[in-house]
Amino acid sequence: MIEFPTVLDDLMMAQQPILKRTKEIFGYELLFRGKDALNANISDGEAATSQVLVNLCIGITKLESQLRKPFFINMTTDLMLSDAFFPIDPDTVYIEILENQRLTPEFFTALQKWRSAGYRFALDDYQFDADYQALLPWVSIVKIDVLITPPEQHAIQIAELKSRGLILLAEKVEDLAMFELCKSLGFDLFQGYFLQRPELIKGKKIDSATHGAIELVNALQNRDISIEAIADLVTKNPKLSYQLLRILNSPVCGVAKTVVSIKEAVIFLGLVQLKKWALLITLTSSTNQPSSLLKVLLTRGRCCQLLAESKKSAMADSAFMVGLMSGIDAVFNVKKSVVLEQIALDKNALDAIINQAGELGAYLKQTLYCEEQDWNRIQKMGPGERTILNRAFLDAMLWSEEVMQSIN
Repeated sequence: MIEFPTVLDDLMMAQQPILKRTKEIFGYELLFRGKDALNANISDGEAATSQVLVNLCIGITKLESQLRKPFFINMTTDLMLSDAFFPIDPDTVYIEILENQRLTPEFFTALQKWRSAGYRFALDDYQFDADYQALLPWVSIVKIDVLITPPEQHAIQIAELKSRGLILLAEKVEDLAMFELCKSLGFDLFQGYFLQRPELIKGKKIDSATHGAIELVNALQNRDISIEAIADLVTKNPKLSYQLLRILNSPVCGVAKTVVSIKEAVIFLGLVQLKKWALLITLTSSTNQPSSLLKVLLTRGRCCQLLAESKKSAMADSAFMVGLMSGIDAVFNVKKSVVLEQIALDKNALDAIINQAGELGAYLKQTLYCEEQDWNRIQKMGPGERTILNRAFLDAMLWSEEVMQSIN
């Protein structure tokens, strides 16, 4: 796992992708909670402010160096009014201002200071309150929670914001219908769980291309399959062969030598590792879903695997499989039970995916707590478990980014 400074042990961090209209990733919102009841509120005082600032800077700097995406972070009034600055490139950060911010002369002075240093601002949870119009000239992005502020009821105000050259971000987009509505109203960026929730069509059949991919996935689950058989299966798919060799030759895989053939790669890596990578590339090669969804599932699978490894479990590779396959319904837009019927997963893996049961299910549940920012459940975990989960999730984020760069 990546070595993060120990100061991060006292902080839980989660991330949620922010997507463009094409569903490609624009950036991430980083969500932080302290160890004391995992509360987002920061107590007054220079000591608390300084500690939070150190935590934020260490965490973001580590991620910035590897992800190269804009980050959105909430700023408390204390941090805004402090003399400290983030030691990172302003071009990679949007500072979120909460709509309930007290608009004092001191606050606007702080805004000017941060802007002079090159930082950009997003107005969070905007509800078209006239009192906060004074903030609009200072921000680049306006975030609107579409659950509490239905966008169809504010079409005129949304058009006015667009006419001012502001970028509009729709938060809490939970399904495809809301995504399409927000696009039609002129929103530019989107945040929510709609990407992980497939548009299921009752009675939909799996098309032939997808079926072929599932057949390969199914074959890879056979514990008795030979190295020669896997090499033969892979080489029959030119696109799969090319992508597999690319990823095996990349730093992500940790191979110390260059491989020149599929069979050599199989022999050198061993069957277990090749099964994992071939499964991953099969999924990426056989879906029209955006890469942002695959990155979410990669992060999920890797986090499950790292949690298993932290317990020295013999089921670490199965944990990766469970995390990755837990979103297979979203990949293929087919009901989960339908697609899983066609894949030879063992009972433990199926129970983990469908019911979040058993040891594998426990790893999946913890990963989803972090992915979905379920702070109440995270709070019930012991301090040691929270630290392991935090580091596993951060490491999984960085790992999945490297994988996607290797296979795209």
